[in-house]
Amino acid sequence: MSKRTKKTLSVDAAVLRLGKYCAYTERTLDEVNKKLEELEVSEDDAKIVVERLTKQGFINEKRFAESFARGKFRIKKWGKRRIKMEMRKKGLSDELIDKGLKELPEEDYSTTLDELLQKKWKQLQRSTVKDKTKDINAYNRQKLIRYALQKGYEMDLVMERVKALKVL
Repeated sequence: MSKRTKKTLSVDAAVLRLGKYCAYTERTLDEVNKKLEELEVSEDDAKIVVERLTKQGFINEKRFAESFARGKFRIKKWGKRRIKMEMRKKGLSDELIDKGLKELPEEDYSTTLDELLQKKWKQLQRSTVKDKTKDINAYNRQKLIRYALQKGYEMDLVMERVKALKVL
């Protein structure tokens, strides 16, 4: 039985492979470095690969931050707090996080929160059985507020919008 030795990637092969990896979707520097570790590329070669990918425009953390913030807001309807937390997990600096969050238009932000709250309120009203011994509306308001906070919206904005919906 012969043991197979693992082949290491050359710098050019690693650049090609990670170029495809980055072209598929925006990636952070941390994600690229983790992929390089998975591929067992040496530290010296990894620096060269990252440098080439950055020069070729495959790695751009500012572009990633803006794209991530827009996408999570528009698709998943996340608030700024949740987006900020997830961006930190991805290893982005506070400066880049702030640039990404500036991509979210304020008028769309409140409108989206209103839509989320209205939809959830209707869902809560349908799903609860009317019980005369409990204050169901107070309980549902608490659930509504927790829902908005879990989505990453700020407490003061959530309370303001819930009051505007006249559910408090």
